[in-house]
Amino acid sequence: MKLMSPLAMVLLVTLAIKFYLAWLIPLSGDEAYFVVWAHHPDFGYYDHPPMAGWFLQLMLCLGNSEVVLRLPAILLSTLIGIGIYRLIRPFDETRAQLAAMLYLVSPLNVLNVLVTTDTPLILFAFLSAWALSRALQKNSLRWYGLAGALFGMAFLSKYFAVLLGLAYLAYFVFSAKSLQKTKGFALLYLAALPFALVNLYWNYTHCWDNILFNLYNRNENEHFSPDKIATFLAVQLYLMTPPVIYYVFKHRAQWRLTFSHPEFRLFAWLFCLPLTLLALLSLKRDIGLHWVLAFYPFLYVMLGMMLSGQALRSTFKFTLWFTGAHLAVVAVIALMPMESWKGTNLYDGIVFMFRNDEIVDKVRPYEQQGFVLSSDGYTSAAIISYHYGKNFSVFGSGSTFARQDDMLTDFRQLNGRNVLVIIKSAPDLALYAPYFSRVEVVTFELRGVPFYFVLGYDFDYRAYKEKILRPILSRHYKIPAFLPHAPCYFCEKYFPEQVN
Repeated sequence: MKLMSPLAMVLLVTLAIKFYLAWLIPLSGDEAYFVVWAHHPDFGYYDHPPMAGWFLQLMLCLGNSEVVLRLPAILLSTLIGIGIYRLIRPFDETRAQLAAMLYLVSPLNVLNVLVTTDTPLILFAFLSAWALSRALQKNSLRWYGLAGALFGMAFLSKYFAVLLGLAYLAYFVFSAKSLQKTKGFALLYLAALPFALVNLYWNYTHCWDNILFNLYNRNENEHFSPDKIATFLAVQLYLMTPPVIYYVFKHRAQWRLTFSHPEFRLFAWLFCLPLTLLALLSLKRDIGLHWVLAFYPFLYVMLGMMLSGQALRSTFKFTLWFTGAHLAVVAVIALMPMESWKGTNLYDGIVFMFRNDEIVDKVRPYEQQGFVLSSDGYTSAAIISYHYGKNFSVFGSGSTFARQDDMLTDFRQLNGRNVLVIIKSAPDLALYAPYFSRVEVVTFELRGVPFYFVLGYDFDYRAYKEKILRPILSRHYKIPAFLPHAPCYFCEKYFPEQVN
């Protein structure tokens, strides 16, 4: 690849755009929550395996600005773009560049600047598939082992890596066999096993948090709805873009010819099987747009192997305009005065995100008076923790999601303390009065939005335990009888009499 080839230019331009967007957009609630993870290194966290927290822990060594923390997401696209190019180059240099450029200018890449649990998943899933492709080319056990280790790292990023493992298995089952290939795939799964065992042991010693959250708690109210599958399909049409769908359909006869090539078959399984399984799952529950992002780079590898240079050029031109339209919308929103959002349900959240430093200034005097700092939800607690530089607890029942604070805060130690709770809506003091000897409210405005400090004096841990912590125990820590487990940390802290 020449230094100033079209691909190199696209790499530099898209990289510059992503740096700018990372600087422009304030840290989201989820990102701030993962920063909380990074400040408390562990082999797992309440919602997911630990890789996102590990990534951010490394970034914190460099700094804590939004741009620095988002470096993994920003640089990810460059690496995957180069990877797509190198995978297709043996087939055709021109198509390799066009396919890589098509991926780089797509909205799913250019706008993907937030650092989430999907960030390491996308990286390690792609690297694992690339290593497996090399293993198939070279018939090398070392490459199979590397593919397995990277697959294990993807598993420690997010459980959607299981779909990658199923796609590997399907490819192996439906492809030609040899003794070396069989050994290679066995080695692949064995190399991934230690990473899975780390996660298994962490769950065993931490109330099976990941399993309870991902398989039980977050799915309790889900039910069949045709609207969900329709939404899922509409999102895939958007991500693929109309010209890709048009050219894939137009050149559908080419599928049979290209499918005979082992590498194309591999990437076809890696893209099609996960999306098929997620489509089936969408019959019951909503599928987030980000759930599929780890598998979309494989689509671009397929396109580079399957479509003609002319089809790729036409698709590239459309995608430039398509992504340009997205960036134009971002630019318009960025130039709009904040007050333009007044009257919408978003306005208080926007002010909270963009003016959080001013809220921090309001909080500091209360910390100096000895108040324990908290908020009524994980999003606001995580965001202000990031800006304040100190962890804010979640006071109250919280939500099904993001319950890391259950591990971090020990309410026994707060008995008799004064507590400040930041909330964004007018508080009902009757909800707080049972846990304090006295409760009062301080109100202040930012950009026309009222914010509230609930000040509770002389915290009553016993009342909080019975009315808040006990329902949390039955709602979020009800471990199925068939799962063996070490003593649950939540029970050990608050209900030692129930530890078995």
